[in-house]
Amino acid sequence: MRIYLRCGEDREGYFRDILEADFALGTFPPGGHAEPGAGDVVLVDLAAAKTEDWHGQLETLRRGLGEEVKILAVLRYEQIRSLDNRARLDDFVADGGTGEEIRARLRLMSLEEREAAAVGELEVDEDRYEVRVGGAIVDLTFKEFELLRFLVSRPGKVFTREVLLEQVWGYDYFGGARTVDVHVRRIRAKIEREGHAYIRTIRGVGYIFEHRCMD
Repeated sequence: MRIYLRCGEDREGYFRDILEADFALGTFPPGGHAEPGAGDVVLVDLAAAKTEDWHGQLETLRRGLGEEVKILAVLRYEQIRSLDNRARLDDFVADGGTGEEIRARLRLMSLEEREAAAVGELEVDEDRYEVRVGGAIVDLTFKEFELLRFLVSRPGKVFTREVLLEQVWGYDYFGGARTVDVHVRRIRAKIEREGHAYIRTIRGVGYIFEHRCMD
């Protein structure tokens, strides 16, 4: 599970300080494209909304994300009092609550969703941060695991190297696109065996996750 922050720049540092030690974080970067997948959570700061139509903001966000992505909203007390069935969110915390409360809510949401994703001989277990091929544990680094998890949760979709850098390493990462190539090559060497391939290169574009049997 990855946590995506939807908040103003003035509040991003506050939420990062609370969450960085315990969760993998992503953001909705200015001019960029966030790609939350099934089981990911978007923490949206509606407490700082300057408009009274926060229900409308929430509905727009939900339509864009789909039902597979969970939403944890930070709300002011007057917003909490006006909650009704228009608010399509999965959970909320009161603005000004402790960091431990926010982390606890996210841990509970994680426990509800986490399970091993299996594709062919490949299993990606987010609970244990383990990858197994044919039942045998594969030793991946943290970034290798995050890159594989990102691709596995979005099968059949092509991602450029720049988008993968933004989503896995963070939009403020200063490394080059070759970083992605190196990590993909290492992941392939560890998970592709016995005629099974999982990550395909799209020449001149990037990478796509799809299970192929190589006879």
